[in-house]
Amino acid sequence: MAIALIDPEGRISQWNSEAETLTGHSPSDIIGCDLSLLADRPAGHGRALVAELLRAGGGVRADWLRCSDGTCRSVRWRAVPVPLATGTGLVAVAGRNAQEIHRCDPAAADLLLHSSPVGLAVLDTDLRYRFINDALARLNGLPVAAHLGRSILDLLDLPDPQAYEDMLRRVTDGGETINNLHVAAIRPDGTPYAAVGTLFPLRNADGRILGQAGVVHDLGGTRAELLDTARSQRRLELLSRISASLSQGLDVASVASKLSATCTPAFARTVTVDLLADAVHRTPDSPMGRIAQQRTTACPDTSAPPRVHPLSASAEHGPAHPDQDLPPSRAASTPVGECIRSADVVSFRVEEEEGEEAEGAQEQTPFAIAVPLLAAGQVLGAITFSDPGHFDADDVLTMRDIAARTAMALDNALLYRRERLATLALQRHLLPARLPDVPWAESAHRYLPAQNGTLAGGDWYDTVRLPGGRIGLTVGDVMGHGLGAAAAMGRYRSSTRALLAVGLEPGQLLTRLDDLDDGADNELPATCVCAVYDGVTGDLRLALAGHPPPLLVRPDGSADTLAADPGPPVGMGLDHTYENAHFAVPPGSLLVLYTDGMIEDRSTILDLDQGITMLRRAVHHTETPLDEVCDALMAVRPANSADDATLFVTRLTRVQPLPVAD
Repeated sequence: MAIALIDPEGRISQWNSEAETLTGHSPSDIIGCDLSLLADRPAGHGRALVAELLRAGGGVRADWLRCSDGTCRSVRWRAVPVPLATGTGLVAVAGRNAQEIHRCDPAAADLLLHSSPVGLAVLDTDLRYRFINDALARLNGLPVAAHLGRSILDLLDLPDPQAYEDMLRRVTDGGETINNLHVAAIRPDGTPYAAVGTLFPLRNADGRILGQAGVVHDLGGTRAELLDTARSQRRLELLSRISASLSQGLDVASVASKLSATCTPAFARTVTVDLLADAVHRTPDSPMGRIAQQRTTACPDTSAPPRVHPLSASAEHGPAHPDQDLPPSRAASTPVGECIRSADVVSFRVEEEEGEEAEGAQEQTPFAIAVPLLAAGQVLGAITFSDPGHFDADDVLTMRDIAARTAMALDNALLYRRERLATLALQRHLLPARLPDVPWAESAHRYLPAQNGTLAGGDWYDTVRLPGGRIGLTVGDVMGHGLGAAAAMGRYRSSTRALLAVGLEPGQLLTRLDDLDDGADNELPATCVCAVYDGVTGDLRLALAGHPPPLLVRPDGSADTLAADPGPPVGMGLDHTYENAHFAVPPGSLLVLYTDGMIEDRSTILDLDQGITMLRRAVHHTETPLDEVCDALMAVRPANSADDATLFVTRLTRVQPLPVAD
């Protein structure tokens, strides 16, 4: 007998070995858990569930029991009240052979259900399997245990799932019987099958519908049109999923990764993508890889295979930075090289590629097909599909369609990659190559592109040494990404540098910068912080244009934000007059300027104040080398920030007076 002791709070306190055998739950996993964990549809929890069972009396109950593997089984059991020190609990008792069948011999019924060559199944009102015999389980291509407790629509790949669900609902909800139902489905291994069956409702003694039953017979190959429909529907759904998946990839590594995840194992056992190395550096008007040339002109050196980047080798962890998103190139295998040269499909066995011979194991030898990636009349590489069996002619047509979609996605990703590399190069050239050597205003900086695959942004930083022992510091962020943002950043930085050089105060500088018109038709707004520090007096003047406030870390370890009227971003044409804020800076303090990419995390609830607090806690000692300070601040940056991040840290001391001769 399976026995469990439940305390008045509904917790399981004892659990014998027969209960473990019945449910699969070990005592260490189940003791201390609420009794409702075992119920398929718990009527309550804790003390309320115990009270409900006690009110129902100690008669035999029939319930669905949730096992440890997620499946359900029907059990007949008794709930016996038992007095405990903390109140009235109960003992749950169930026999492993407690299912009573009065109208026939239970052994005979079991033989009938499980030995029948006709598929039999019982579904509950949620269309979940409650019983299935071995014949139907084999037809569906899954073991019996994988069916129980799971929805029929989750297990079977049907041509029109919604129409099939509506039909099943007519049986369960309306009590309709459906005869001579022809259906085609796809097994988990990808093979289709056709069947005919009858569905009818199951009613209790009161006439209430508790579920439905199905009697299913395999049609084999007698209904070829149903199998063709299932295959066609499978291909259409596969191509639809591939198109949706590839549309989300912005870099070549993610394109290969998403393609492999979608195609395996439903269509092929493995899918690999080899990107032609010459395609990475080509320009849109480059004559490289023209199909007509490849098919009419022999390769000048057939002994030298083309170089390819095996994208699938690093697809799962490809970095977002475009300089590092491609694995090292290697010589293409013989079949892939032939596919790229001929721009045509090449079939081979995997041993042929690896130089192995296995004459006695040809049936287990994976069969592979390499399909060229063609985009805009050029060969970008090849996709290789492998499978232990053989692909048919329809599969090859599907492969060509997959290759066409993949080639388009890779072509877009390569174009996007070239644009991003150009943007990063432009941004690097527009930023200062080196900072001025100012002993009393030592600086260090960091720049980190966005990690979500977006184009480089328009962050900038600059330092200008001014007469009279002063220095100007600016950090800004153009609103946008791409070449336009990088170009706008260059204009803002050069204008800011020129306005600082003529001696404008920070507020005056931002006011002039907002009104500046250089004739650009697509000038983008930008946030900016401008500060001028006097190394003789220690006076700091500051102005903000929609920018996060700087941090000032004093030698005693205290850190505060320098509050100032933020004003709107520059470049919006609002004719705003920006005001200066004055601060006294103790010698040896650290001034931390940054962009919003250092503190904003758009995937969580982290707000501006919380991000600034994280930066404030990251710096403890102003004597720490500035590079270490920058590393500590970058370490607390939100990992999922969707924007570039620029950090500029300056240690502000005093100008040392020059010695005066007598």
